[in-house]
Amino acid sequence: MQQMNASQTLSAEVSSWGRLATTSLAHLTEHLYVGIITVVLPVMATALGMNMAQAGFLVSVRSLAAGLSNLPSGLLADLINRRSLLLGLALILLGLSSLLMSLAPDYWALLGFMVLGAIGAGSFHPQSLTILSAAYRGRRALVLGVHDSSGSFGEVIAPMTIGALLTYMDWRATLQIWAIPGLGVGLLYALFSSEIITVPSSRARFKRSLWEDVITNRAVFGMFLISVFRAMGQTALLGFLPLYLTLWLKLPVGAMGFYISLLFFFGGIAPSISGWLSDRVGRVPMMIWGSALSAVSIALLPLLSPGIALGLGCAAVGSLLWALRPVIFAAAMEAAPPQLGGSLVGFIYTGNMGLSFVAPILAGLVADAYGLAVALALIGVFPLFACLAALSPLTRSPSA
Repeated sequence: MQQMNASQTLSAEVSSWGRLATTSLAHLTEHLYVGIITVVLPVMATALGMNMAQAGFLVSVRSLAAGLSNLPSGLLADLINRRSLLLGLALILLGLSSLLMSLAPDYWALLGFMVLGAIGAGSFHPQSLTILSAAYRGRRALVLGVHDSSGSFGEVIAPMTIGALLTYMDWRATLQIWAIPGLGVGLLYALFSSEIITVPSSRARFKRSLWEDVITNRAVFGMFLISVFRAMGQTALLGFLPLYLTLWLKLPVGAMGFYISLLFFFGGIAPSISGWLSDRVGRVPMMIWGSALSAVSIALLPLLSPGIALGLGCAAVGSLLWALRPVIFAAAMEAAPPQLGGSLVGFIYTGNMGLSFVAPILAGLVADAYGLAVALALIGVFPLFACLAALSPLTRSPSA
């Protein structure tokens, strides 16, 4: 009997960690498509004759469309039991978007197809984080950190791989190849990943709880502000650091891909460590110091020469800015009821992607007026605002 119980326990553990493994693989796949912005965008901008404001507008519209998709996706995550199907469909949309973008004849068609992928990107996280939160309630910070790291490692793979593809083929063929992971992994996840069954609340109770425990929750609003300012810095950085490296420093695409991959590599390691560390030193100190140091490291990037100095700068930015994400979401999820996890994630990600669209537009206008180096340095203002929000009374809730 003891052997049978031990076998059942081991089987349950393997099955449980299998959920983390498959969802992390899906997250890695979703973040492969960030490479379209970080590496393919400068090539597309040159080929289609875009100016910096147009390139910034492209990134901003993608961010806005993704943001507007998050809240409906989060509501669905809490109201129905088809999260695995919805997560798979989100990946399929990303792959389909890449395929259609490769066929775009002009700027406006490219913009429309990019919006399709943005809907997939915006629909992903409310499903994935709710799936993991339901499966690992006692290990939330660690699991969210691993999930976050897997996405960042997708961003490590993307620049190097896309950079290599662009060395041997044009951007259209590259995007066609890049459609395969989203279509393949999305279909497999939708068809074969089991559902986590939850008991849905009544509509009236759900609406009341959503209003009282998420939208008007003081601690959640504090995390919302910190997350939005952090996301604004990341969105602008991902759009304009590649442009700075290729158009200002005149680096080849392969070298640019290396620096971006370095940033994402350290951004991939940092979340698992920060999630573990925040359980010991507290969420708020991690958010204050991480935001402040992120602001400084971004502002210093234009002062660094290509080579070891610039590599260390990219590593520092990736380590600091990306490390904040699981800490913020762990604090937010601890401030709201667990049955509202999807809506909470959707609410915060709507702010992240919906409001951060302003940042690339501002960076584009500054770049056209004063140059890419000044625009890149000023992106550090956004994590500085996150630091100020973390210092505010909003984060002094015991749940934070």
